[in-house]
Amino acid sequence: MQVLDSVPMSAAAQLREARLAVPECGRAPVQFQDVFPRTRDGRIDLFPSALAGEARGGLYACTADPATEQYPLALISPATDTTISSTLGELRHHEAALLMHPEDAAARALQDGHVVRIANERGEVHCPLSVAPAVRPGTVVLPKGLWRKSSGNGSTATALAPDTLTDFAGGACFNDARVEVTLLERRERAQQAATT
Repeated sequence: MQVLDSVPMSAAAQLREARLAVPECGRAPVQFQDVFPRTRDGRIDLFPSALAGEARGGLYACTADPATEQYPLALISPATDTTISSTLGELRHHEAALLMHPEDAAARALQDGHVVRIANERGEVHCPLSVAPAVRPGTVVLPKGLWRKSSGNGSTATALAPDTLTDFAGGACFNDARVEVTLLERRERAQQAATT
């Protein structure tokens, strides 16, 4: 009831009577015809001066790609159907795999199923490789929300993320991680298995 008391009267009445509220603009509103931004002038401001003053390099400033010769690949960590966040990590019953484009795999003499080391100056993650043509060349993919049990050495993509922050709100720059991927030798895998 407290929630209903805080919504507009017309919506509250509809929810109480029909358990469904239809907005004033209808069920299929058209932007800038039926609904408008809630700004003073009803328009979108693509360059708000207040925000421009907060951004270190100004709005829409491009920064150089953080890739280096030593760490040329961009590591992205998207959500999956079972790893929206680490809360759902228990649903993963097998080791996570790194996705890599065939051209990048061939350039490193890597094959589907190889156990690889994804590394940069911050850390490393060990997991199987899945060669995937759908991945963009120069990019590798390891899901977010993994638990330590999801990799061979107990690390996840978070161990490779930079400590830089976004221009606004100070968020983490997870997708700014640059890495290199190499074959994890059998001897190293055996040593790793012995210590876990």
